[in-house]
Amino acid sequence: MNDVLEVIAKRYSCRGFSSQPVSRADLETIARAGVQAPSSRGNAPWYLAVVTHRELIDQIRDSAFAVITRRDREGYQRIMDRGGDLFYNAQALIVVATKPTYDLTPAEFDAGLLTENICLAAHSIGLGSCICGFATHAFHVFNSPDGERFAKRLEIPYGYQMTVGILLGHPAQTKEQHPTDISTIRFFE
Repeated sequence: MNDVLEVIAKRYSCRGFSSQPVSRADLETIARAGVQAPSSRGNAPWYLAVVTHRELIDQIRDSAFAVITRRDREGYQRIMDRGGDLFYNAQALIVVATKPTYDLTPAEFDAGLLTENICLAAHSIGLGSCICGFATHAFHVFNSPDGERFAKRLEIPYGYQMTVGILLGHPAQTKEQHPTDISTIRFFE
């Protein structure tokens, strides 16, 4: 198996990070890998805010968790069943924001390609990653100043909206990738 296929096969969602900081060089490598993703018509409709400021990460986490606590009982229980820390002690958070492309391929699809590149790059250099859709709650709360405040603090450009969060850090534990269901593949020759 070549190196790329091995990274794809072994990457997992890390839900337990150590308190060891992630180096700036590693974050730059990971972010660069992200923006090398393909996008529809080459639009690259994304903006990345790479956050290592502990207080800001905690504020985003707490804001998102407050929304989940009020509005998503199932999501709340899922987080509590996993230890109660929405961000699993991640030492870095990449906030991916996108702008509408007005194309047949939505910007969220392109953000997915970027996100996968980030997660695979992180795994390839020994870091853990976890795609955290729950993080969007901190930015999309109706009647709350949090989203606007966070967008301003992270210098998210006008017209962009927070699409997904990616948690990064040194794994405190490792695990196997989710089982692969190859029954969903069909060949027509």
